[in-house]
Amino acid sequence: MRISYEKGDITLSDIDEVISLILSLSEKGMAEIWISEDSTDYPALVVLVNGRYACLNYFGNDDGDMYMSRCDENIEVTFNPGGIEWTAPADAVVSIEIAFACIRQFCENYKLPDCIEWQYGV
Repeated sequence: MRISYEKGDITLSDIDEVISLILSLSEKGMAEIWISEDSTDYPALVVLVNGRYACLNYFGNDDGDMYMSRCDENIEVTFNPGGIEWTAPADAVVSIEIAFACIRQFCENYKLPDCIEWQYGV
């Protein structure tokens, strides 16, 4: 799996390594992590983290096929994608544990995880 984040791109072969990296980044505050297959940019799962919260975006291709996580917790959290402060829609914020479940599922088959609901084209 190719992992792209503020320090560049790295390749990890173990899902637990991906989870550990994201956990360490979340403990430091805000981060943006892109996960994709080794040799392609898409599909990609983008994980925005801020402490114990996350907002997930799934990009199926570079033509705008995009989904954002959906949750009923209704918590407003600010993230920092691309260095720009952004407050996610309250219904898009999930717990870090839910994000980890989605990451595990995505890394198994690189398809849109079905362990949560998604909003299309937000």
